[in-house]
Amino acid sequence: MAEPAELAYGDILARAAELASSLLECGDARTSADAEELLDWLDAYHREGLGRLVEMVRQWRGELFLEQAALDPVVGDLLATYGLGTDTDAAAVDRVVQLALDEVRPYIHSHGGEVEVLSARDGVVSLRMHGNCNGCTASDDTVTRRIEAALREHWIDFRRVETEQHTAAPHPPPSPGQAQAATGLAIGPRPS
Repeated sequence: MAEPAELAYGDILARAAELASSLLECGDARTSADAEELLDWLDAYHREGLGRLVEMVRQWRGELFLEQAALDPVVGDLLATYGLGTDTDAAAVDRVVQLALDEVRPYIHSHGGEVEVLSARDGVVSLRMHGNCNGCTASDDTVTRRIEAALREHWIDFRRVETEQHTAAPHPPPSPGQAQAATGLAIGPRPS
């Protein structure tokens, strides 16, 4: 067994991939499932930690630093793995975020609401809720259960959603009759 200090950087990742494949394909369902879960947790840990670091650097106007870091073969690979540090294809990110939100919009519209993307950068999507969603006590559930799920499905680098503070007073979600009056759309189960 080689010690990590004995391997070159590029070889470390290759060795980790070999070990992961060995565990995932070992034939023992429990070991494979545990290995897959471990890899998922490590990935989530690194994605969020590096994402927060990049956000801090940006807050300190560190764009030039991030550009230089992205040029380093080790740091650049790590940032690129998680889609962080450079906005090389912001238009592609915008398209993916809009595609994900387009899946959720019919539900939001059915409640007399709308969602606006303020920004999408480094895996963080900032949103503003409008209409009946502004101040709705169920909007957090809509963000968590519907919007985040759609973003996670479409954008591999997605980390979290941040929503702008509501400007309307807190209120319960509209009843089906209220939403239909406001939007002309009925919500609830389809009639048989």
